[in-house]
Amino acid sequence: MHDLFTTWFGQIALLAAVTVILLVIRRLLGRFWPRRLNVLDFWPPLLLIFTHFLTLQTTESSLLPYEIISLMIFGIGLTVLEVIQRGEILYWRFFKLYWRLCDLVTIVVYVAALGLALIS
Repeated sequence: MHDLFTTWFGQIALLAAVTVILLVIRRLLGRFWPRRLNVLDFWPPLLLIFTHFLTLQTTESSLLPYEIISLMIFGIGLTVLEVIQRGEILYWRFFKLYWRLCDLVTIVVYVAALGLALIS
């Protein structure tokens, strides 16, 4: 189990397995599965853990704290942007937009960490 988290091949295999399991569950539940919930929405927690292990192997420190801080700053910025544009914060809109931004940021950082691990 330790190899699944620490090696890049194990991480991608575990991510693929989780994705396949979620797709099967989504297919079984059919119309009871929330329409706006994508399989990609389950990736950020896994990608945060995987980024931590990948950057620990290639460098002497982890990139995880910086990624978490950047996600916090994006949340604050998104809140300010919502207030400036609309004059109000709609929670469902904010959280959906924020979570999709977290999806994007964690994927980009993981791909960068994976590239760094494969190069070195």
